[in-house]
Amino acid sequence: MKKAIAMLLTVALCLCCFAGCGKTENNQTAAPAPTAAPAGTDGAAPAGNVTLNMLSHTYAALTYFADQMVANAPDGVTVVPEMTDYTSWQEKMRLNLSSKSNAYDITYITPSDLGEFASNGWLVPLDDYIQKYWDQYNFGDIPQYLWDAYTYDGHIYGIPSHQWAMDLFYRADLLEEAGITVPENLDQLVEAAEALNQDGRSGICLTLQATDMLMVTYQSFLTACGGWFWDDNYEPQFSSEASLRAIDYMLKLYQYTPDDCSSYGNNEATVAMCQDLCAMTMMQTTRSAAMNDPEQSQVVGKISFAAAPVDTKGGKSAAIWNTAGYSICASSTNDPETSFLTIANALTEEAEAGCVSVTMPIRESALTDELFAQYPDYAAAWKAIQNGATIRPAIPEFAEIMDVSMTALSTVITGQADLESTMQEVDVEVRDILDEAGYYG
Repeated sequence: MKKAIAMLLTVALCLCCFAGCGKTENNQTAAPAPTAAPAGTDGAAPAGNVTLNMLSHTYAALTYFADQMVANAPDGVTVVPEMTDYTSWQEKMRLNLSSKSNAYDITYITPSDLGEFASNGWLVPLDDYIQKYWDQYNFGDIPQYLWDAYTYDGHIYGIPSHQWAMDLFYRADLLEEAGITVPENLDQLVEAAEALNQDGRSGICLTLQATDMLMVTYQSFLTACGGWFWDDNYEPQFSSEASLRAIDYMLKLYQYTPDDCSSYGNNEATVAMCQDLCAMTMMQTTRSAAMNDPEQSQVVGKISFAAAPVDTKGGKSAAIWNTAGYSICASSTNDPETSFLTIANALTEEAEAGCVSVTMPIRESALTDELFAQYPDYAAAWKAIQNGATIRPAIPEFAEIMDVSMTALSTVITGQADLESTMQEVDVEVRDILDEAGYYG
C-alpha cells in the first residue's frame, strides 16, 4: 500500500509541475494586472533613456511584482526582468556580483542571502534613499520587523515586497470525524497525527529533505521549544536541551508521515496534502492556494488553516516566517537612485493592496481584518508572526552551517545515527565554522 502511495505521489507531483499553483513558490499562475503608479511617485527622472536589468527567482508573487516594476518604472526607464529558479538565481547572482559584473542592476533578495551579499559589499546601502523618500512612499506603513530583516551591520540593503509564515494545514472533516480538536500544542499535534494515521493516508507530512527544507521544520520546532542555533556568544546549541526536545517531537511525528517523507520538500508535501495522502502538514502560506485548485487538488474546500502549535501555553509558535524583496547591485553602472525609485514604484500601497490574491502583503494598511477574514491562511500566518515565529539567521556563514547540521540531522531522523552524540558533533563542526569566520575574537 505504501509503495502504491509513493507511486501516486510521484505521478501527482509531475502533474503539479505543469499545473498553476496560485500562491505557490515554484509554480506560476497569471498574476493580477499591474497597478498604475500613484501620481507624484515617479521621483527624479533619469537623464535620457535607461535600461535596468533585474534578476529574480520566480513564483506567482515575484511575477506580480516584476510586472509592477515594468509597468510603473519612472519615465525614461525600461526594466528587463530575468526570472529563474532559486538555485540558478543564487548561482548567477553570486558569480556576477563577486566578479563586479554590471550585468544586473536590481536583484530579488531574501534576508537569508542578504547577509552574505551585504558583507561582501555586493549591495548598495539604501538608508539615505529611504530617508529621502520616506514620506513620498509612506515607508512608515511597513512594520519595523520587516526593515530589521533587511538590515545588516546597521544599514538597510533591501525593500520588502511580501511575506509568509508557517501554518498548520489540516483536514477539518477528518478531525471532526475522529472527534479531535485542532492541535494547539505539540503534544496534541503528535496525538492527532497518531489518531489520523491509517493505510492510504498518513497522519501528518513534514518537509524533511536534507536541505533548507529540513531546516525550515527544525527551526520551527526549535523556536517553539525555546531554543536557538547559538547563544549570545555564538556558542552552538544544536545539542542543547531545547534542541533535543525539538528533534524528539520531530521523531515522534516522523512515525506518522509517509514512508518517503525524509525526501520531501515543499512540492512533495503540497502534492501529498492535495492528493489526500496526509491529514495534516506544516507548511508556508505560499502553498495554501494549491489546496483549493481543482486542477491539482482532490480536497478542494476541505483544508483549514491554523497558527502553528506551541510547545507550552504562552510559548512561541512552531513557525518560521520569511520575506522577499529587492536590492540594488553595487556593481551596477546605472544611477542607484534610479534603481531605488524603480523598486519603490513597484511596492506602493496600491501595489501591495493588489497582491493579496497571490501573496501576503507587507504594508500595515493592507493587513486588515477584512483581508484576514477572506484569507484564513494569512490570518494564521499573521498570528504566528505575532506569536514569536522566527526568521532564518542572516549571518553569511549560515548556508555552510545549514549544510553541515541538516545533513547530520537527516541521519538522526531516518534512524541512522544517535540523536545526542550526532548533535554534539554538529556543535563542534559549527563552532569550527564560526571560529574560522572570526566570531570568537
